[in-house]
Amino acid sequence: MEKKISATILGLLILSIGIPILTTQNIESKTVNTNIQETLEMLIFISPQYADDKEIKDTINYYTKAVKDDLGWNTKIITINQENNDYKKIDQTIEQHYTTNQIKACIMVGEDIDTALAGDTDYMEKPSTMPWSTIGGETAYDTSKKGIVSKPYTNDICISLLYPTHTLGYQTKKSQIIYAFTKFSNQRTSYLEDIYVCESSDINKNSKELYQQLNNYGNLYYYEDPSEIKTSLNQAYSIYLVHGHSNPSGTDINKTGWFSADNVDQLDAPFFGADGCYVNGWWSNQTDNNILDPSIDGTWYGSKIFTSKNVKAMALGLLAQNGFQYPVSFIENALPDLVDGKTLAESIIGDIYVDNTIIIGDPTFHYSPLIIT
Repeated sequence: MEKKISATILGLLILSIGIPILTTQNIESKTVNTNIQETLEMLIFISPQYADDKEIKDTINYYTKAVKDDLGWNTKIITINQENNDYKKIDQTIEQHYTTNQIKACIMVGEDIDTALAGDTDYMEKPSTMPWSTIGGETAYDTSKKGIVSKPYTNDICISLLYPTHTLGYQTKKSQIIYAFTKFSNQRTSYLEDIYVCESSDINKNSKELYQQLNNYGNLYYYEDPSEIKTSLNQAYSIYLVHGHSNPSGTDINKTGWFSADNVDQLDAPFFGADGCYVNGWWSNQTDNNILDPSIDGTWYGSKIFTSKNVKAMALGLLAQNGFQYPVSFIENALPDLVDGKTLAESIIGDIYVDNTIIIGDPTFHYSPLIIT
């Protein structure tokens, strides 16, 4: 019997005054494979330092053609100048396109795209994409001096981040972006029926039941406080999930064990999810200063989209929350639709979430049945 599989996510802050409305003069844009009669499903924003790079644009155009051929989606590429590299201005552009096209996904390319703050603690920076993923401007979310305030919100657009590590050289970052879009262009991912989950008993009181329900979607390999993970890194899965006390560089999966972000490079799985407080952020040189500081260390989960051979999409955040009278987590809301054949973006939008789950990688990611001849 065939089964389909996958997983998903989302999340953003900074304070700013007097933001002008964007016009076509503010942001240069290029529509790929669209005309006046067709719809527009996706936007790709390119930050200023990559805006004039022909090789990056050519690779992105190749990706948009693959998406068009596979899904029929039309994509608009938007390059940002430095003056308009502000998350509120970018949000206005997204909402303008949503009003006319009800776009499903946005990919944000570049570590200096102005991303809102969701948390800033002990050199750990946590971005929030919530202002971009919700419609209705600032009325759709709450802010404070410490960042976006977590509350139930409806996810209207799937926002995906592609943020190379700030301190890397330009050619390295360029190569990483090109590598990622080339990997995403291989759209059709055949699935196996195996799902791997490991989590720490220290914090799984409210999540264990949710994760164990994944056996409805495939062959579930669930481990509580696993003694070692090396064997799992050598096997193929459709979904690989870890849950425990976390920081940007890894997750404590038992009282003595550690799943490093570097382990993502060894995974033979197209979809990866890390569940924990700071899995969706990065390390910086700053302490608490109420702004989102640039990353300074390549060993954070989101950076692994550029170095992993097999992982095409990630969900990073609190993936298995419960305790509400209605579903508010990625595992409850997004995964069933992903398993049912929808793209990652389509699986996420329209549901209510709590916390800011960040999507890294390809928002058009989806599975195809494994055909054995």
